[in-house]
Amino acid sequence: MAFALIPLFPLPLVLFPGQVRQLRIFEPRYRAMLQDCLTYQMPFGLVLARPPRPDGEESLPHEIGTTAYITDVERLQDGTFGINIQGGERFRITAFKHDKPYLQGIVEPMPMVETDDERVRPLHRRLSELLPTYLEALTQASGFRYQVHVLPEEPEHLGYLTAIVLQTNNETKQELLSIRQLPRFLAQNIRLLRSELDLMEWIIRTIEQTNATGFGTGGWMNLN
Repeated sequence: MAFALIPLFPLPLVLFPGQVRQLRIFEPRYRAMLQDCLTYQMPFGLVLARPPRPDGEESLPHEIGTTAYITDVERLQDGTFGINIQGGERFRITAFKHDKPYLQGIVEPMPMVETDDERVRPLHRRLSELLPTYLEALTQASGFRYQVHVLPEEPEHLGYLTAIVLQTNNETKQELLSIRQLPRFLAQNIRLLRSELDLMEWIIRTIEQTNATGFGTGGWMNLN
């Protein structure tokens, strides 16, 4: 992808390359965007929205986002659309355009750099060790099963997978998406995993203590 003009869809979420998501399209301007994307067989750019300005006007979104390729479209009974998307390439917006019902942006690709740095392989190995441990801790803490059957062999892909599953806020995820250097990207993922693992261990201990000291049958407190 060279410099290009693409539709922009600001949302309160961060999309990473390779990530699969479902979206619901209901606003007229984004229905028009969807129609244009389907007609011209082009992706749109998903970007993290910023909070409204104090005067109530919409703010421009973050400048770094990910192209979203539409893989499936379903018209729902209420007239809205459900779409499946897959994250493509990262981009940086160089200019915003306001001549359509929806926002557009002139974007340039933002590939990872320093991919051959000597630090990449050791960081990749460490991340490969930490991610399954984190997913197991997340399973114990949440009660939902989180697992990845095969970890990506490419360091960049493993970094994106980690960024996707990390249970952190959009601002932190946006910071990850904005990192250009692969060693720094992997190292930041490792730091976040370690921090989240500490939190998961605390949650698991708290659950175990609550179950051990709870009231009533099976650790539940009976109120009658």
